[in-house]
Amino acid sequence: MKTITQYESSEFDLEDLRGIKGKRKVIVVFSTFGEREASLIHDKIRLLRSGLGDFIDRILVSHRRTGAGEDATERRAREAWDGTEILICNGSAVPDMGGEVGKGADMRRALYHINTDCVKGADPRDVVVVFLDADVVPKYFGSHFVLALGGAVLRGHDFARASFWREMGRIKKFVAQPLMSVIHHPDLARITDFHYPLSGEAAATLEFFNAVHFWQRYGVETGINVETCMGEYRVADVNLGLYDHEHHRDLDIQKMAFGIIRTYLTQLRDYGIIQFADNAFISDTFRVSFVDEKGERRHFEFDLTEIKYAPLKDIL
Repeated sequence: MKTITQYESSEFDLEDLRGIKGKRKVIVVFSTFGEREASLIHDKIRLLRSGLGDFIDRILVSHRRTGAGEDATERRAREAWDGTEILICNGSAVPDMGGEVGKGADMRRALYHINTDCVKGADPRDVVVVFLDADVVPKYFGSHFVLALGGAVLRGHDFARASFWREMGRIKKFVAQPLMSVIHHPDLARITDFHYPLSGEAAATLEFFNAVHFWQRYGVETGINVETCMGEYRVADVNLGLYDHEHHRDLDIQKMAFGIIRTYLTQLRDYGIIQFADNAFISDTFRVSFVDEKGERRHFEFDLTEIKYAPLKDIL
C-alpha cells in the first residue's frame, strides 16, 4: 500500500467533484436479497437521484431472488427510477463461476456484468464503482455515501473504504481489529489504519476491482484489505459519520467471524508471511459446542468453504 489517506465526508462537494469527474463514469451498485430491502432500496435510489442527479451515471441493483419470478425489490427499485438496472445474480453467468452463493460471489458477478455490458470497451481506470449495502438504516443514509467514497477515487485513490460509528459492530471490535493487530509484518503495518475494516461500503476504480481476488462469502472485505497492503495502491479511509443496519444472530456472527479469521490466515499463508507445520492446515469447518438456555449440551458443524476467485482481469 503506497498510502492510506483519511477523509471526512464533509470534505467532498458535489460541484467540485463534477469539475474533476470529466468523462469518467460513476456506477453505484446496491446488493439486495429477496424482498427484505424492497422499501429501503426504493427510498435510497430516490434519494441519490434527487441529491446527485447525473453525477451518478448508472445504478445497478445486484439482486438475489428467493423465488422464481420478479419480486417487490425489483419492482420498487424500478419505481424509484426507471433507469435502474437489475442484475439477477441467480442466473448471471461468469466463465469461471458456477452457482455459488455468497456476498463476494455476487459482487464479482456484478463487476463482470459492468465490464462486459455496462462499460464494454471503456478504460477501467475511468470507471468508478461504488458498492453500497441496501439495508442501512434510512436515518443514517445519504448522498454523502456516494459523494465521499466516489469522490476519494475521483481524487486519485485506487480504493476507498468507508468508516463510521456503529452501535454494535461486534465483529469489527472483537475479531477483525484484534486479529489484524496480532501479527506484525512491515507490509501489513497500515492495515490497522482502516477504522472499519469490514465495511461493505467501498469504492474503487474498475481497474482495481479487476485486479484483486474476491472471496465467495464472509472473507471478501478482509481479503481485499490484505491485497491493498501488499500492493502498490493509493487507499482512502472515508468517515461517513453515523451508521447502522440489521443486527445478526449470535450464531451468524460466529460464522462471519470464522470466515474473516480463516481468510486472513489464508491470505498471510499465500503471501508467505506465515506457515504451518506438523500437518496443520486451515480448516473450512466451523465447529461450535455450547450449553444452551435449557442447560443442554449442543454441538454443530458447518462447512463454510469459500472459493478464492482469480482476479477478473484473468478472464476478461
